Amino acid sequence: MRRSFVLSVAVLLAGIFATLPLHAQVSINLHALQELSPTPAPSAPRPARPATPALPLPLPPIPPASPTATPPAPAPAPTTMAGTSISPLPRPPPKTPPHLPAIAPLVLVGPPHPEPVPPPPAVAATAPGAATVLRDGLRVTFGGGDADLNPATFAALKHLAAATAKEDVQSVSVSAYAPGDPSDPSTPRRLSLARALAARAVLREAGIPSERIYVRALLAEPADTAPANRVDVTITPARTAAKGTP
Repeated sequence: MRRSFVLSVAVLLAGIFATLPLHAQVSINLHALQELSPTPAPSAPRPARPATPALPLPLPPIPPASPTATPPAPAPAPTTMAGTSISPLPRPPPKTPPHLPAIAPLVLVGPPHPEPVPPPPAVAATAPGAATVLRDGLRVTFGGGDADLNPATFAALKHLAAATAKEDVQSVSVSAYAPGDPSDPSTPRRLSLARALAARAVLREAGIPSERIYVRALLAEPADTAPANRVDVTITPARTAAKGTP
């Protein structure tokens, strides 16, 4: 390609010089023409392809740092002064919280309900019976098969009850009797109980507490010299009970 270019240039020059006058002499140096031939321009460098940024590799997870227990502070060494060992003062013991006393739940207690007073006993003017004062009480008699009080026996029981209510009494014993019947023991037992309840009603009406009155319904013994149809009221003062206590 370069050689054809040089020949083309030479032919062109030869044509030009052919038009000049003949007295001019033209010499052509082909070697110089070859050196004057244009050097092909260097090809422009291709633009460099931008480098693809490398992706960062994933880092392995960093394990959490294991907590390390703080070692306890060493105990201070005893101080030695001139051959004398001085130990550190002991630590005071931890304070114990004060003990709180247990508080019992509040229980509201109202006044006790008073026991209702029984109705007064039946008093019959024609009822047989009498009242006899004993050393520690009173004896009231009844007619056979009867549990009613007459005005005299009722008044005697009421007087005894009023005097007893004013004193410090330990107990009042009411023992009622009726003749026993081997063929029917329940009937005389009920009769003696009715007589005891009649005497108790008079005592309760006078104000003697019911918890101090003890009632017993008994059957009269054949060998007993006391009347079979009776009620014995025995008073036990509180001072007598205190003296008898060991």
